[in-house]
Amino acid sequence: MRSIQAFPLIIIFASTILFSCSQEETADTEPIQKLDFSSFANTVPIEDQYIVVFHEEKISGRLIHTDVASMEVSMRREAINLLAKYRIAEDSIQRVYSSVLNGFCAKFDKAKLEQIKNDPLVKYVEQDRGGMLGEFPVKPLANGDSDPINTQIIPWGIKRVGGPFAYSGKNSVYVVDTGIQLDHPDLNVCIEKAFDAYHPVDKKFCFIDEHGHGTHVAGTIGALDNFFGVVGVAAGVPLVPVKIFFGPFAQYSYSGMIAGIDHVGKKGIPGDVANLSFGGFDRSRALDDAVLNASEEKKIWMVIASGNSRLPANSFSPARVAGTYTITVSAIDALDKFAWFSHYGFPIKFAAPGVNVYSTALGGKYRYETGTSMAAPHVSGLRVLGEIGIDGYALNYPISPADPIAFRSSGK
Repeated sequence: MRSIQAFPLIIIFASTILFSCSQEETADTEPIQKLDFSSFANTVPIEDQYIVVFHEEKISGRLIHTDVASMEVSMRREAINLLAKYRIAEDSIQRVYSSVLNGFCAKFDKAKLEQIKNDPLVKYVEQDRGGMLGEFPVKPLANGDSDPINTQIIPWGIKRVGGPFAYSGKNSVYVVDTGIQLDHPDLNVCIEKAFDAYHPVDKKFCFIDEHGHGTHVAGTIGALDNFFGVVGVAAGVPLVPVKIFFGPFAQYSYSGMIAGIDHVGKKGIPGDVANLSFGGFDRSRALDDAVLNASEEKKIWMVIASGNSRLPANSFSPARVAGTYTITVSAIDALDKFAWFSHYGFPIKFAAPGVNVYSTALGGKYRYETGTSMAAPHVSGLRVLGEIGIDGYALNYPISPADPIAFRSSGK
């Protein structure tokens, strides 16, 4: 069942702002594009729903299992025992986290909150929050062109980062997003390791992109080199849908986002990449901890969109996460100019193409989008191939030093 119906939906008023740039700032002759705002959004508290994180050192002695299923069972037992101390029913548990966090999400009365916060086993408690990204508007193709069904286009951004490259390795890229169109003819979708935070039973919607954002991100990472459509940075890489947003307006909760990261931690192997083209105006310690733990402990690369409100990147989750295996990404246009909307500063590691990015769309089609959500997948494609090099720096950067532009490392 969908677990976030309890909180009110939000309209992202900023989505009415149009992206504007002069004709020479666009790639080729694409039309002016509306900015994709899917890398930031307002959230609201979900009433009486909390994310509880245990002190790892205080429960690790009881978590002696190493396999995923046993860890899940053990963590659920920890949650049940804790709640039972305060006369909270087992069925209040909404989710259990056993890979990248030791904890759970549950519904309980606010009167119990202080008791649970003060329990010696509990590290912290965070109120769950939720919202929606808004509709992914349908946009016309450039100059009335039809979809490229009989020819293949290499988008400008793919060229700018040194691509495309054929992928033949053992790793995967987890697209932590709205899902992916499973039967898109230009994508190598791997459903064996897929996850859906909101449709675990209803196979009609499980893993399926109901919005469009995740399918667009997936194409930039790894669209097939197959003589039609587009080609991605790491052409043919297995793309795993990890669905943390549902419905045409991309509704979500932080507890659902963490569930997606927890799944990546369970299924991923060292060298895998997770693309996180999302974020928030607020901060979530639990989400940040999940992202950092998945990267540091599992050695899974977390590539994160910096955000689209031209503010410091370290102000928001999860863009502010800084670790050895995390890569926060800002956006540039086709002239290497820093995109006016992009977040900036620490902990951003690379800039990448994020203006008028052409990629896969729902219905087996293709479309242009703009935003740091579009920049991050260029870097995800590079990272799954190996080390990332540098080719210049973002021009007109608001502070110093400017972000280096991601490029395929020579000799890799």
